Amino acid sequence: MNVKKVIKKDFSDWLKMGWEFYKKHPKSEIEKEFKKILSSKSESGLICRNEHGTPLGFANISIRRDYVEGSKSDPVGYLEAIYVKKEYRKKGVATLLIKEAEKWFMKKGMKEMGSDAEVSNTVSHAFHKSFG
Repeated sequence: MNVKKVIKKDFSDWLKMGWEFYKKHPKSEIEKEFKKILSSKSESGLICRNEHGTPLGFANISIRRDYVEGSKSDPVGYLEAIYVKKEYRKKGVATLLIKEAEKWFMKKGMKEMGSDAEVSNTVSHAFHKSFG
């Protein structure tokens, strides 16, 4: 498995996973947002693929300059979204995505990384706790 920054040739695979993740949002909104991320200097998409090139998951990350609850620095690296296809979960994909996000943040000078989850999303809470 490898993780890299999303580039134009990854867009279709990244977007399809985005549609799976953001099921409640119109596809056109997600496409617009992902295009914005692709051209941004303060946001990035990361994609994980297996050795055959199959997309396994993605993470969307950003640099937040507004207040991030619990942070002590400014700006802060922020995990906006992370998604792993169901059949590849619990196989280290999310760990690879998080590690690559941390590298991206460090290169940009971030000292902290934040994220959040909806109160009702207990699976996400457990995931976040497992990374500290």
